[in-house]
Amino acid sequence: MAKKTITIYTIPVSTNALYRGRRFLTQRGKENKEAIALEAMTQWRQKPLDGRIHLKVGLFFPDARKRDIDNIKGLLDSFSGILYTDDSQIDRLTITKEVDRDNPRVEIEVY
Repeated sequence: MAKKTITIYTIPVSTNALYRGRRFLTQRGKENKEAIALEAMTQWRQKPLDGRIHLKVGLFFPDARKRDIDNIKGLLDSFSGILYTDDSQIDRLTITKEVDRDNPRVEIEVY
């Protein structure tokens, strides 16, 4: 199974910060998703993958605040049309979370 890795330095905002109500993307959410997409585009120089994929997501936060590990919907949406055609292609998703005060980031391994 081939693997590609990208690193994103824009920390994703929570799903609650992405949307007002359940339908409307907030300005903060829009800016966050655009920043993540731009970083991904600079590293992913190929067509979006089609077919089934597996993602390993390493979340490295700048502090130990309480965060839900599954609160990355905006992150996955940001990669649609870049890493893959649509996030519905994800068959397997592995997420880890750690604190790295000196180098907060998101590491994505795509299989």
